[in-house]
Amino acid sequence: MSSDTRTGDPVVSVIIPVHNSKDVLDDQLRALARQDYENSFTVIISDNGSTDGLRDHVEHHCLRTSLDLKYVDSAGVPGASFARNCGADAADSELLAFCDADDAVHPSWLRRIVACLEEYDLVGTGLETDSLNSDAARAATPFAPSSEQGQSGFLPFVIGASMACRTSTYRHLGGMLDHIHASEDMEFSWRAQHEGYRMHFIAEPLVSYRLRTGRRENWRQAGALGYGSAHVRGLHRIHGCPPFRLRSILVALLVLGIRNPLLPTAVTKLPTRLWLRLVAAHLGLVRGGRRYGSLAW
Repeated sequence: MSSDTRTGDPVVSVIIPVHNSKDVLDDQLRALARQDYENSFTVIISDNGSTDGLRDHVEHHCLRTSLDLKYVDSAGVPGASFARNCGADAADSELLAFCDADDAVHPSWLRRIVACLEEYDLVGTGLETDSLNSDAARAATPFAPSSEQGQSGFLPFVIGASMACRTSTYRHLGGMLDHIHASEDMEFSWRAQHEGYRMHFIAEPLVSYRLRTGRRENWRQAGALGYGSAHVRGLHRIHGCPPFRLRSILVALLVLGIRNPLLPTAVTKLPTRLWLRLVAAHLGLVRGGRRYGSLAW
């Protein structure tokens, strides 16, 4: 529904942290322009130091006639957390919704996620990888079904690529921690629950998630996620969060060493990109666990 058919002040600000993602951002903007949400909303593009001409692209975007687009400079600190926080600071709406630049929300996403805020304080949804990825990419990066997403060995959490909350909630919690560069959504969710806020996860895929395709990208992303998960667990050990078990990690790395890419994939049953992700994630857990005290034998 076009913004010119909506009336009143924006009820929701949709915040998108962006860093050099101009080429894929348009998929997300087109998806937002197709939302079946009946009230007005603003789309805040929070530019975390892009060098690909993002500002000019947004200011002259063809969807300005159907979307209320707002550009925010968030180049001060690298990372999606800082970009989300800057976007939230610039919002003048009652509610905030968050999605990522390289994904595409489903048509009912905003309506569904905002409706849950009538009962809950923090809401997330599941993701799917069928729409934006090739068969090869999905085979190399297995993705949990939406019914299993948002779960951890401690408390449930929402995913930063698809979440919403009241603006007052986000600001009361101080936003996301900008010194955490992966799993920051998990940390934010756990902190919200410790503060007594009610969280709900819609176990349905309402966002098309774009997988990393390059080997280097997969290695970096998985390593950061492992390290970030260990960091977050270290921060929340005081609240009873269990540590990662070093012996389990070492066993997993030993098995991965045996099933290495020098052997045929028909034997290992592991595509090289998946092997890289698993090794990087486990090494990230070890590095982060040692630094932040979230490892136990």
